[in-house]
Amino acid sequence: MARPLVFACAVLLAACSESAPPTTPDATAAAPSTAPSTVAHDADATADATHSEVAPLYRQLRDFTVACDNGLACEAIGVNDGAFGLVLRLARAPGGDGAQQLRLGTSEGAPEPQALRLDGVAVPELASLPWRRDDDRDALTLDAPTDIAAFIALVGDGARLSAGSGEDAPALSLSGLRAALLLIDEHQQRLDTPGAWARPGERDSAAVPGAPALPRLRAAAPPPALSPQDATRLTAAVRAQAADALREADCNPPREGFDIRDQDAAYPLDAEHALVFVACLSGAYQTSSLAFRVARDGSSAARIVPPGPTGLDDVSFALLTNADYAPDTATLSHFAKGRGLADCGEAAQWRYDGQAFRLAHYAELRRCGGAAPGDFPTLWRTETAR
Repeated sequence: MARPLVFACAVLLAACSESAPPTTPDATAAAPSTAPSTVAHDADATADATHSEVAPLYRQLRDFTVACDNGLACEAIGVNDGAFGLVLRLARAPGGDGAQQLRLGTSEGAPEPQALRLDGVAVPELASLPWRRDDDRDALTLDAPTDIAAFIALVGDGARLSAGSGEDAPALSLSGLRAALLLIDEHQQRLDTPGAWARPGERDSAAVPGAPALPRLRAAAPPPALSPQDATRLTAAVRAQAADALREADCNPPREGFDIRDQDAAYPLDAEHALVFVACLSGAYQTSSLAFRVARDGSSAARIVPPGPTGLDDVSFALLTNADYAPDTATLSHFAKGRGLADCGEAAQWRYDGQAFRLAHYAELRRCGGAAPGDFPTLWRTETAR
């Protein structure tokens, strides 16, 4: 990535020093793709469907993150940067009557409603909201629009929400909450409607657009198997051919006690090609690799840099972290932890359609503050073509 995991390395530099991909522009540019790098909604992949193209939105507003996907579903996420505390998430689907949910939790479990404090003061109306405990997500939740509106009205002008009165009580800065809700209202085009979060009014809710059609992807047919012997032969061949790319990416060399080549892997891609991951960087909890499409006879290898989400220009996949491939579903996956707890980072999936990889799903959370492992807001979604 052009700015991979830099948000986490600022917190845990030692843990990320080897596991995160290079963060300088030169490191990314030094190893350009020699294979097609088409965007996820390429016309060849979606010729049987029309869809509106909505760019995802990811923005940090003080202590809140706004994340909206290409289907106009949005989240406002309040999470501490580098420290554990309360995590507040307000999610809203598009449309005048789009479903809403509020989640309030900690890494230790759902707080008690009676313990909630606004700027250090108990607010009975806050505790008496009809909270539902979601133990699977370690959170208190609200689902009714009127209850969520009441919560926003109660805390929206506060500075700090906590689950207890002591200095060590889990807490969250509310700085940026109002701005985050206003941005979501604007992005979903619901400003001045009765159900707007930040700026309600009398405008007809029927004017709020619904969800756009999502890109539809086709998956290639399952390929012929690749024997373990062929996999070993191809990884060795590609590593030899990729020596310049590995050097330019400043990849870890094999060293005494740890041979990074043991992390290389090969998978069947189609009848003529295999997909090879050449391990580049390895740390305490993840490995990042360069990806190549190689002829099954080993005669040629082309670098693959799969596409990122349209509109998010700072997202790049020159290196794939914890990369895996499922030939039966033609699914390439990437999961990069911002730190070992996986409370921040990114996850992506692509579908191989027989010609190129198309982005199928992307989620990211750049702030590390005790969110549930892997619970990153979605920024790109697709449908699978029948």
